[in-house]
Amino acid sequence: MGDLTVEIYDTTLRDGAQQEGMNLSVADKMAIAALLDELGVGVIEGGWPGAVPKDTEFFQLVHKELEFRHAQFAAFGMTRRAGTSAANDPQVRALLDSEAPLITLVAKSDIRHAERALRVSGDENLKMIEETVAFLVSEGRRVILDAEHFYDGYTFDPEYSVKALLAGEAGGADTLVLCDTNGGMLPDDVSRIVAAVRARTSAALGMHAHNDSGCGVANSMAAVAAGATHVQGCVNGYGERTGNADLVAVAANLELKRQTIALKGEGLREATRVAHAISEITNIAPFARQPYVGLSAFAHKAGLHASAIKVDPDLYQHTDPANLGNDMRMLVSEMAGRASIELKGKELGFDLSGQGELLTRVTDRIKNAEAAGYTFDAADASFELLLRGELGELPTYWNVESWSVHVLSEPGNPQQAEAEAVVKLTAGDKRRLTVGEGNGPVNALDHAMRQALLQVYPQIARFELVDFKVRIMDASHGTDAVTRVLITTLDTETGKTWRTVGVGPNVIEASWESLTEALTYGLMTSGTEPQL
Repeated sequence: MGDLTVEIYDTTLRDGAQQEGMNLSVADKMAIAALLDELGVGVIEGGWPGAVPKDTEFFQLVHKELEFRHAQFAAFGMTRRAGTSAANDPQVRALLDSEAPLITLVAKSDIRHAERALRVSGDENLKMIEETVAFLVSEGRRVILDAEHFYDGYTFDPEYSVKALLAGEAGGADTLVLCDTNGGMLPDDVSRIVAAVRARTSAALGMHAHNDSGCGVANSMAAVAAGATHVQGCVNGYGERTGNADLVAVAANLELKRQTIALKGEGLREATRVAHAISEITNIAPFARQPYVGLSAFAHKAGLHASAIKVDPDLYQHTDPANLGNDMRMLVSEMAGRASIELKGKELGFDLSGQGELLTRVTDRIKNAEAAGYTFDAADASFELLLRGELGELPTYWNVESWSVHVLSEPGNPQQAEAEAVVKLTAGDKRRLTVGEGNGPVNALDHAMRQALLQVYPQIARFELVDFKVRIMDASHGTDAVTRVLITTLDTETGKTWRTVGVGPNVIEASWESLTEALTYGLMTSGTEPQL
């Protein structure tokens, strides 16, 4: 496959947006389109102008405000309706009015869908396909035919499904896309069917895979191996039901495993940044274990792995994460050995080579802490504070004398519960006593701590708690179980986030530990000098 070029076609803005819970504004679509172009996809499908008002508005703005460096822009629509000509069909005219240079036309390729959904004869459906494609081509548009439900239709009546493709080719479509609309195919089915179709047409073939069988990416790769040169999908595997094929994984597999040209420009090296940026816009949290670009894609936890990686990272990685703009991460846990600690220290900027005694102490502390309920693979900031403590480099910003929390709740009226926290500490050469109120004990503690420190350390105003997770470590002990709290904090000025962990006999004590570590880490990494 070394000399092969595959056209990567992204349908995040239409098919991906059908994902449950996703609702993209026009501004969202504009931002995502620009990012997709930076990723280097060959085609960006913008939506269905004329059928969806938001998409019509989007197409009007795209031509005025976006200039693509790499991608072509496509409009999506249907063949003409029965009983009218393509030139007089309002939906077809809307595709032309969108000014998109490329039009993707969805057509029924399963005889059952033609007869039952469109309620037309098989012959009329073929005419609708050929005539609509021919009309759009005559208007100077490049046309891609999306043969909807192709694989299921081919399984039921292969001859008719192929005729639907040939009707598109006769009309002038340059790419015929075989759609696994229901997502139920397996790779060997795809290989067999694509190879059979390849023998029947000279047009370029494409693959549109859904992931209902868990094979979206695998089916896309199988199609390319059998002769397809065009692949459709969505960034991050977005899409209705279980999603579409993840285009980042497809492109990475093609380029890194099959030496096939897929993305343009910087391409894969932008993949992690673009995938995560799009996650922020869609407000769907990135999947940590997403292949290639996930936070955990190149994260190593086992001590045996770390020992080998210390010698050669390729021993436990299938590719260099830098190819994707990602990084290798060492996770510190009870499974860690001294090699894991040394590599994690190096990742954080500490040279621990040759410090065997220190590495042993840190390793033992980590294992004992995790046995007590802590987790450091999800709390890098807490690990760095622990490491600095062992190195004698941990700054002290305050000394706490005591803290307490009181909650007043009226029976039958829990919504009116009042939480009050009192913190006594020394900072800035002064003893301070502050009272904080909040909508719960943790919120009240946070307020009290901040009030005590803001005059001495105004930087704290930038630190915002953005995520708070609580886990009961041993439910069998009921209310006597150990509680673990993970807190994510954001520096609103720099955009940096960090995670800290606290463990205690109850959620309040665990939260106090995690909160205070979060403030300590934020001050330390912002370069703030202690004032005691």
